Amino acid sequence: MAHYFGFVPSDKLKELIVEAEKIVASNEEVPYYPYRDALTHQTARDLIDNLLVGLVDIVPNPERQASMRKVVVTVERATDALLNILLGKENNEEVLPSFHFLRDRATFIDNDGLKRVGFKLTEQDAAIIQKGFAAITPEHVDTKTFKTALETMNEETLTHFISRFAENLKLGMIKRKSVPIAKAAIDKGMNMALNKLLPDLPDSSLNRLANYYRPFIVEKPE
Repeated sequence: MAHYFGFVPSDKLKELIVEAEKIVASNEEVPYYPYRDALTHQTARDLIDNLLVGLVDIVPNPERQASMRKVVVTVERATDALLNILLGKENNEEVLPSFHFLRDRATFIDNDGLKRVGFKLTEQDAAIIQKGFAAITPEHVDTKTFKTALETMNEETLTHFISRFAENLKLGMIKRKSVPIAKAAIDKGMNMALNKLLPDLPDSSLNRLANYYRPFIVEKPE
């Protein structure tokens, strides 16, 4: 069995995926980069919505909810800044590798036949994540193991959608060097969110949190 991280895209992202696929498949004499750029920005928004925004309601304390929202804004700004640096006007031949990455390596079909935005996990990462989720039950809570699972999931998601995606962009030396720096800033924001969220959460909220994340991991035949 293989394990994937993924979520069902928003209606807006679904529309952009279909639109971009039609444009490229039709070989229309139009620039591809605006479609690729819109698709990339919306994919980033969907990722942040699923990984961060959805967590705010789980936080029982209004002050910590407000703190979480500030972290979300920080991550959103860092992500937008990175994408504005990386993306831009390119000829269609230069756009195709990054479009093919989004189409072929950043989506998969789940067991219900639905297209998800996501990617295949390594066996090692899948084992760490599953162990972490199993560490949170109504009867038993191991916050440390659970946190390691969430950190692993976030790190692999950022690596896939930032580092691997950037490998398919035509970038100069300066822009390419900016990728790991920007990724580190976004990673810091994600870890900050976990550090603000997890401490002192009651067991009931930890279980809600685990239940929120579990559907993102899909097990399916190779």
